[in-house]
Amino acid sequence: MSENRWCEHKPVWVGRIAVSACEDCGQVDWLSNEGPIDHAEAMAALFGNYDLAGTMEALGAPSSEVLVYMPPSARKRRHLDALPRRTWLKAGPRLWMSTDGEVLLLATTQRLMFENLTGA
Repeated sequence: MSENRWCEHKPVWVGRIAVSACEDCGQVDWLSNEGPIDHAEAMAALFGNYDLAGTMEALGAPSSEVLVYMPPSARKRRHLDALPRRTWLKAGPRLWMSTDGEVLLLATTQRLMFENLTGA
């Protein structure tokens, strides 16, 4: 968990994963009881069963096209409550995420990652 002179990152626990997402600096830290964990492992645990609804052109996102994921249930939708709304967060190298509280948006500037995330 990191801090800087402008913001303080406080974790929100979602099951066994703590998400420390800051809308001021756009940083996300992923933690478990043992300490920091890899972003891919944390995102898979929290959002791995979300359904890819499609892609859409994006304005104001880190990439021109974003992936739209729908939660499979209201219970899983609550995982989105750990994230600030309508803010692009740096989730990992060349990967950003955002939510409006209903859907998860992922953006990447790496074409291979885009294809892996869509199964294309």
